[in-house]
Amino acid sequence: MRKAMVLLVLMWMVNFNISAQVRKLTLTLHQKPLKELFNQIEKQCGYGFIYSDEVVKDTMKASLNVKEAPVSTVLGEVLRDHKLAFNLISEKLIAIGYSNNQLKSGGVSKFAFGGIISDKNGVGIPFVSLSLLRSSVIVEKIVSETNGHFQLNHYFLPADRYRLLATSVGYKPLEISFTIADTSDLKKLVMSEESQTLQTVTVINAKPLIERKTDRYIVNVENGSLAQGLSAFEVLQKSPGIWVSQDGSIRIKGNQSVLVMINDVVQRMSQDDLAEYLKSLRSEDISKIEVIYNPPAEFEAAGTGGIVHIVLKKSRKDGINGSLNGRYQKQGKQSLISGGSSLAYKVKRFYLSANGSYTSDRNSSFGEETVFYPDASTFSNKTRRNNQISRYQYRFSAAYEISSNQAIAIQNTGSKNQPSQLFLTDIIYQYLTSRNGYARADWDRNIRFNSTTLNYTWKIDTLGSSLKIIGDYSENSKNEQNKLLATYSNPFSSMQSRTLTPSSTGIYAAQMDYTKTWENKTELKSGIKYSSIERDNESISENFIQGLWVNNPLISNQFLYKEQLNMLYTTLEKTIGPNSIKIGLRAEQTLSNGLSVTSGDAFKRKYFSLFPSVYLMRTLNEDKGSSLFLNYSKRLQRPSFNDLNPYRLQVHDYMVLTGNPNLLPQYSHNIQAGYNFLSHYNFDLYYSSTNNLIALLANTIDNNVVEYKSYNFRDGREYGLNLNASPRISKSWQSNYSLSLYRASTSINNLGNSKITLAAKSMHTISFKKLPTLDIISEYKSPSVSGNTRLGHMFYLDLMLSQKILKEKAVLRMYLSDVLNTVREKEFSFSNGTTIDFYQKRQTRNISLSFSYNFSLGNKFNQNNIEQSNKEENRRMGN
Repeated sequence: MRKAMVLLVLMWMVNFNISAQVRKLTLTLHQKPLKELFNQIEKQCGYGFIYSDEVVKDTMKASLNVKEAPVSTVLGEVLRDHKLAFNLISEKLIAIGYSNNQLKSGGVSKFAFGGIISDKNGVGIPFVSLSLLRSSVIVEKIVSETNGHFQLNHYFLPADRYRLLATSVGYKPLEISFTIADTSDLKKLVMSEESQTLQTVTVINAKPLIERKTDRYIVNVENGSLAQGLSAFEVLQKSPGIWVSQDGSIRIKGNQSVLVMINDVVQRMSQDDLAEYLKSLRSEDISKIEVIYNPPAEFEAAGTGGIVHIVLKKSRKDGINGSLNGRYQKQGKQSLISGGSSLAYKVKRFYLSANGSYTSDRNSSFGEETVFYPDASTFSNKTRRNNQISRYQYRFSAAYEISSNQAIAIQNTGSKNQPSQLFLTDIIYQYLTSRNGYARADWDRNIRFNSTTLNYTWKIDTLGSSLKIIGDYSENSKNEQNKLLATYSNPFSSMQSRTLTPSSTGIYAAQMDYTKTWENKTELKSGIKYSSIERDNESISENFIQGLWVNNPLISNQFLYKEQLNMLYTTLEKTIGPNSIKIGLRAEQTLSNGLSVTSGDAFKRKYFSLFPSVYLMRTLNEDKGSSLFLNYSKRLQRPSFNDLNPYRLQVHDYMVLTGNPNLLPQYSHNIQAGYNFLSHYNFDLYYSSTNNLIALLANTIDNNVVEYKSYNFRDGREYGLNLNASPRISKSWQSNYSLSLYRASTSINNLGNSKITLAAKSMHTISFKKLPTLDIISEYKSPSVSGNTRLGHMFYLDLMLSQKILKEKAVLRMYLSDVLNTVREKEFSFSNGTTIDFYQKRQTRNISLSFSYNFSLGNKFNQNNIEQSNKEENRRMGN
């Protein structure tokens, strides 16, 4: 019997070698994932592959240069380096598993057994997927033959218990538990038919919430806990390692501002406008979020605190596919209602896609402020704010694959936000006598954004060399009106005014990027970019006098601004054994001029800067995901268009907002060193030094009026540590932790402000079969500083329950935000003897119910990602 078995094995090996050697492979790869090698073999030779992600990891790379080489030779040499082996299951199917040498320790012996799998009538079922599991890990995977027969060969541990899982479309899954001493139950397996057979079956490979790459980490939103029933703003708030305040500021380390990108496009908007835009995007449209602490030279130099890149979903199937989603949220006595849909169609080399959403948001908040002046007088106010906001968002795209390595695409995106806010304020000014008053402010805005992009890509070779050309035009417009009615106990102090601030911004941009990859693990990237920006911003101030609106020329202003940016970069990356180095140099020239049409004041700016970057990494243990890294980069932050505008906005009698045309760009030097270990843990230390730091400063001017204006601080220093962990507590309980401890300090006019701050966030996902999934999210941030302002601590606790329904095509979710109602804003500012104590409580404890439904027809395909060129300019487009 043993001789017969040996003879059969030898015959099988000979048959494999003959079959595998007939099919030849011509291919060049440089440090590409093993899965890319499998894809190329499938394209050239017609083999399919079966493997587990636990066995073939994303970190496993391959480099080779072969011409007309047998597939068996290529696989044998490449897999040997990763302690893997392959098995030809059929004429067209190869299974990947651990090598024999890795399994032979500990009394392991190889055993082969077979059987037949059939339906209730005894008819063999072809192509059944059979998975062998040990301790919940797939160790072998095969497919039954056309007559239902199967044979399994594996190195078994005699004392261990194994499970064989059989799955096939139209049949209920079958699972058998056994030991190698007793395989009698496996001789004949019978599968039961499903009562209903699905017309379309979607197989989803669930990704972990957090993935770590060499230069970034990724939050996988799609198919995860944050995938349904949230806005993009809320997704960022809940994502590990990202810190978002209630006023819309986004941070990934310490207190430094970040660059926000959406599908490779930098969002050049003010903080308020960006927050509104992110609230118009649905979580159902987001695929992942990339967080890059120290971006290399191919990224624009803007953004001192790194980059947050939101990647929207791509279409995945031939034919028609799409989704529908809706959400209702109770916000105190008011509510939020939103809905959206997406649709994509692909036929051969051409595809179209579109999506859109609408949100109606009604909420309220309460705030109070007290100002203490050097002359012992005080000003205090209590404000009730009612918000009514409508948000619209859409995206259309089309692409055509000219050939297998060339494609052209066009995309148009747009949004329209209409915030309408009512402020009702009680005012008390106390000096020698008390002066009481009441103010009503109506602030209405109509914000439109539109961008059109055309791009061309050419994949020059299989090593990864490519050429990319991008051109686009973006425009942003805003019509804003702020009416103020103030009534005081002294009738001579009462007044009525309004301010109109229409603005428009246009950006033209073009860029070209070239990548050359060599076989010796070397890659060169180089690119050039040009952008032209024009902005027209007007501020019209009027007073209501004797029944007529009369222009106030003293504080009215029209501001014209033009800017040109010329940029180029080069990076070189080299891998030598376990070490990799990437160096880069970016050059940016800025030409700008501003003109106040009203006053005749003008300014010109011309500056050129070089931005070097260095990234070093040493892999310690690839299998365990451990590595050391060190990187440095120089970054800048240009003043926003709004900050440069010398306008003057009267909020009420004791507060004004104004621009500063004398602002200079801020420059920062950033260095980071860290350690990745055990695949789920990351620790790093960082230091950042900033010159000409731009920050908002509150100052007291004439008549005890508080003026808010951005200034260049002399310098800013920040250093700290970050710790991120994603341990799995049990099979049903996944956790994610983020911790940031840093010290930030600033100085202006001999006025210093510094603070050590701790920020911590945790997210737990607990899931059981046939039961709703529970998500628990909490965050704490200790007091911090910004400019000459100290901010209070913050804490919140959120709960989410979600359940898949309608044969897992839909998800129903209930979301409870700020369960303990602890989120509030507390600020304390000081300058020249004046202190400002501010408090605000928004409606944060809410309950919502959301529903999303996905549908699809057709086979899997990859939709091209359409990039845009006007990255940095869009972020600064704020009005």
